[in-house]
Amino acid sequence: MLYNYLKIAVRNLWRSPLYSLLNIGGLALGIACCLLIALYVYDEWNYDRFHRNAPNIYRVVEKQPQAGEIYDVAITPGPLAPTLKTDFPEVAEVGRIGRWSGLMKYGRQVFEEGNLFFADNGLLRMFDFPLVKGNVATALTRPDELVMTETTARKYFGNNWQQNPKVIGATLRLNNERDYRVVGVLKDVPANSHLQFGILLSFKNLELFDKWNYNWGSNNFHTYVQLRPATDAAAFNQKIEGQYMRYAKTGTTLRLQPLTDIHLYSNFAFNTDWGQHNDIFYVRLFGAVGLIVLLIACVNFINLSTARSTRRAREVGVRKTVGAQRWHLVFQFLGESFLLTVLAVVAALVLASVLIPIFSELSGKTLTLDFAAPPFWFALVVITLLVGFMAGLYPAFLLSSFQPARVLKSMFRVGSGQTFRQTLVVGQFMLSVALIICTVFIYNQLQYMQQKNLGFDKSQLLYVRLKGALRENVFGFKQELQRQSSIESAAATTATLVDVGNSSNITWEGQQPKDEFLITQMNVDPDFLSMVGMKLERGTNFIEKSTKDTTWTFLVNQTAAQRMGYTAQSAIGKRVEFWGMKGRIRGVVRDFHFRPLNVPIEPFIFQYAPGNPYFQMLVKTRPGQAQQAIRTVAQLYKQYEKEAPLQYGFVDQELDQQYRREQRTGQIVLSFSCLAILISCLGLFGLAAFTAEQRTKEIGIRKVLGASVAGVVFLLSRDFLKLVLIAIALASPIAWYMTNRWLQHFAYKVDITWWVFVLASGLAVAIAILTISFQSLRAALMNPAKSLRTE
Repeated sequence: MLYNYLKIAVRNLWRSPLYSLLNIGGLALGIACCLLIALYVYDEWNYDRFHRNAPNIYRVVEKQPQAGEIYDVAITPGPLAPTLKTDFPEVAEVGRIGRWSGLMKYGRQVFEEGNLFFADNGLLRMFDFPLVKGNVATALTRPDELVMTETTARKYFGNNWQQNPKVIGATLRLNNERDYRVVGVLKDVPANSHLQFGILLSFKNLELFDKWNYNWGSNNFHTYVQLRPATDAAAFNQKIEGQYMRYAKTGTTLRLQPLTDIHLYSNFAFNTDWGQHNDIFYVRLFGAVGLIVLLIACVNFINLSTARSTRRAREVGVRKTVGAQRWHLVFQFLGESFLLTVLAVVAALVLASVLIPIFSELSGKTLTLDFAAPPFWFALVVITLLVGFMAGLYPAFLLSSFQPARVLKSMFRVGSGQTFRQTLVVGQFMLSVALIICTVFIYNQLQYMQQKNLGFDKSQLLYVRLKGALRENVFGFKQELQRQSSIESAAATTATLVDVGNSSNITWEGQQPKDEFLITQMNVDPDFLSMVGMKLERGTNFIEKSTKDTTWTFLVNQTAAQRMGYTAQSAIGKRVEFWGMKGRIRGVVRDFHFRPLNVPIEPFIFQYAPGNPYFQMLVKTRPGQAQQAIRTVAQLYKQYEKEAPLQYGFVDQELDQQYRREQRTGQIVLSFSCLAILISCLGLFGLAAFTAEQRTKEIGIRKVLGASVAGVVFLLSRDFLKLVLIAIALASPIAWYMTNRWLQHFAYKVDITWWVFVLASGLAVAIAILTISFQSLRAALMNPAKSLRTE
């Protein structure tokens, strides 16, 4: 019997190749889309779960009270970790890591190491970052030690570094100041780790020699704790709340963040989280899009199966007449559904394999289909069973319900379930239109962010990293740059205006007790404001002074002046103290955006301290001469710095990179929205074919009585257009809710305007008309004599 069912199923596939192709193709598209998004979601969810101790590892983060508000920050002071280990028996291990950068020299090789961190031995014992050379128990226990990853070892010692006995014990020099010995080589850090590094320097060095960073008043490090297995994390969380107050005498409290939450649930103030992270909102959004596309594909399958039901009515009647039970027919049609689903899954695997490089580039991840992994096949079997059952259940019960007497007397008419089928079409287009509307708003927001006036001129603005000896000749380098014809102006700074994150406390004249806040700072020279086009609301700019001059003056932005309780006018001349430097406010700068537009403008202070280090040179190039300016900068750079490689970029490009996640979101949602529309159109095509087939004789009679082709097309199309309009009406509030939720991530955002809904609705109607017209026109052009012939 099973063989007979299989033979009938294959025969039906070959009898209607176009129908079979549409059915399998639509389902394959939906499964392939769902599979690709599932890989993305799984990769995001899987971050940091490869550590054996992951369930017991937490990051310690702070809640900082400032002026009645509580700010979550991810950084903590260096001395915190040892006190947690000493004071609480629940703590099995502690580890710290702090971001650093600099020039690392080995022999004649010099590399700019941006993936450089200070860490302690506890970090290696706590996490599963195994050493392929060296001893994990002793690595990073002395102040002059470092460990590096395999990729970094290849960079310094060549591809055959494993056979080089001199790797362990080799001496590398950091910033021409301090030597470090290689005591270990780590396996490369997995891509799904929120911690990414190339070299780890011993934290002992900071403890012994850097009192500026290693003290309770300096929050510069991430602190991790591993709790003993039986520890109640919630109870321990309450115990450590006052640990900061106990040692630092401030109102800052502590809390635990689970290691497995760091990647997706980190939303910290003041740019204090430097790990690899995403937002759970986007993961849920992509997951929802994948399920929507799969659901639309299943609905499409049901509609196409129903559209062909009349072709099998007599088969059902004959089978029932000769004694077939209904459950036999249900089993047969469900079996055919599963056969189609299996074929669709195979096609989906081929399609996903072809599309995965494109999707990987689109999502910014290296995704693969792991055919050797048992969980992959288990998930595939589950998807096949669920989709096959969900997609075939309704057609199976519908076809098996036909009455043999009515069918065999040609009195059969499939009228039952019409409302259900129309509901499916409405649901398809409702979800598709909602996706289109959301996509349009995503692109509107991206365009708004890229075109918004940031309060400074980012065009033609080049930044150059100042390294090595060049930091001692900053102003000589600047003067040489200003003499070049391709360069309009230059200014020395400590940051590039791209997500500036160097913050500290400030005191000011008239400050109330316990009224504190963090303020972000940059050290600039007097040419900075005019070069970037910033405007002074009140006061005057800095004036040139000697590097030995310690009479400090400051410029603050409008938000900082308001936060201190001043107006722009009254702030001028007020005394402030920042980083131990006492001085007065010289001017108030109009507010500008120095962080992404998803956060409001925060207090900012400029200082002019020519004796302090500068890390960047901003260069304004003349229009059309950017490439010449880069060549000039490279030549002059080599005159001042012989070892460190030139590192430069354009500020506007760096600003655009801040919104790379949103850009990827827009591209992914747009791509899958188009696929959802395509699959929805297949469903609409199926229902149109079904309706045309059911009304064949009606159309023939109308044509005999003089109905025109246009009239018949309109007759067949209007019911479907009503369904599409209902779908649009239902999709609009859903899209508004989803868009509004997404826009809440931005402090500065576009308005939700009516024209976007009209545009998306018009597009959906146009696509629906094109889809329906093919079947309607085909039915309207049919010869009435043929359609009225009794079969």
